[in-house]
Amino acid sequence: MPIFRVHTNVAKSKVPAAFLSEATEELAKAMAKPAKYFAIQVNGDQPMTFGGKGDPCACCTLQSIGQISGAQNKQYTQLLCGLLQKHLGISPDRIYIAFVDLEAPSIGWNNTTFEGVDLSNLK
Repeated sequence: MPIFRVHTNVAKSKVPAAFLSEATEELAKAMAKPAKYFAIQVNGDQPMTFGGKGDPCACCTLQSIGQISGAQNKQYTQLLCGLLQKHLGISPDRIYIAFVDLEAPSIGWNNTTFEGVDLSNLK
């Protein structure tokens, strides 16, 4: 159910598979949610600027049912900026991350939605 999307001007060919697997693993730990429910999407080769410059940059979104709050978002920002810098060479001051707390009925999965699902059992 957590979805992390990255839009970046870094070339698709420069996005290592290790970024996707490490982002999944580290977010799962940080959010205390099973890795099997995470979706990570990277849209590379985007025509983008940040502050009027075309250096590597990213605009990201982290969406989840719960686990999105001010204090937690600071931790996620540090984690994700670190991963984007390590794997894609993007400076943290050229990254925006929007956090979206989703309602369970708004997420479809496995022929239904998460409405009424005891999310504590999804381990």
